[in-house]
This record gives sequence, structure tokens and C-alpha cells, in this order.
Amino acid sequence: MKLNKLERYVVRHPARQWLQLQLEQPLLLGLFNHNLPAVEHALEIGCGFGQGITLLRKGFGAAAVTAVDLDEQMLHYCAARYAGKSWLQLTQADGSQLPFMDNRFDLVCDFAVFHHIPDWQRAVSEVFRVLKPGGAFVVEELYRAAICNPLSRRLFEHPQQNRFNHHQLHQCLRAAGFDIANSRHVWGLAGVTLAIKPAGTFQ
Repeated sequence: MKLNKLERYVVRHPARQWLQLQLEQPLLLGLFNHNLPAVEHALEIGCGFGQGITLLRKGFGAAAVTAVDLDEQMLHYCAARYAGKSWLQLTQADGSQLPFMDNRFDLVCDFAVFHHIPDWQRAVSEVFRVLKPGGAFVVEELYRAAICNPLSRRLFEHPQQNRFNHHQLHQCLRAAGFDIANSRHVWGLAGVTLAIKPAGTFQ
């Protein structure tokens, strides 16, 4: 599901970008307990206006970044923003049907995108498939309580069926084969999780 006009405005606003840089980035990097692995190739699901691409490149130190989005407008914006960057590949794709080979990426990131995906469970399975054994899945998500309420329904457009909370997300991650390495959540509204595909696990 694509963002509506208001959510596009919120995501692109300088205040949102400041929050990502000053609060969210340290929180996400902190999930690794100061033991950030080497990242040759990272994947971002739902690139939006490109802030996550910068985080993957500068924060996580990814040598190469692939970013996907369902929305052509977002891809065009990122293509212009990062014009000439040979380390970046942009692809139109649905997070629940990733057009990549098995065991390809060292790191996959979901920066608050899976709550837009109707079949988010399949998206989790797809992430597990494309991650290399030992690879990391970083999840930053909004939960059911944050999006399935009268105010959110009035302002934004999110799927209202088959949504999840922190516990249900972790259940799905474990069922897909992930180990939960670290996580935090705030009042059941949002959370961050580091999930690892066990070494020696191949598709």
C-alpha cells in the first residue's frame, strides 16, 4: 500500500528527518551493542524519500545498497537524489515478492514499512530467504495500536486487517527461522528489533 498525501508530507518533513538522524539512528545502531558487522550489501524495503539509504550507507557502512519501493514516485525521487551513485541500485518491488536470489544480502532493513504491507508475514519470509546465513534483519515498526485507531484511520491509509504487535512480530520472525538478538518497544505502539538468520541456514 502506498502512502497518502499527508503521510508523504510527514515522512519528508525536516522534523521527521531530524528525528531519524538524532534519535532513530542511534537506537537502531545500538541494537548491535557496539558490535556492528561488516556490511557488503544491504537491502532497504520501502525506500521512500531516501533517508534510509543514507543511514545504510553512512550509519551501517554498507558498501552497496539496494532499495526497493512499490511507488514509482519514490523511486524517481531517490534516483534524482542519489544520481551518479554507483553503489546504489533502485528497484520497483513489493516487499512480499522480492525479485532477488536466495542468500544475497548481509543486512535487510524495514524502516516502518511492513505495517503498510497487507501480507507482512510473507514479507518476513522473503527477508529470511534473501538474507545470507548470519545476516541481520533490522526492524523499526508501528504496531496495531498506533495505526488501528480512529485518529490514525482518519489521517492515514494503512491496512486495518492482519496487523501485529511486538509479540506477534517476534512470533512470526521466529516461525520464519530468525533468532531475536535484541529489541525494544514503546507502550505497544512501536518497536525496534534485531533478528539474525542463523549461520549455516541455507534456502
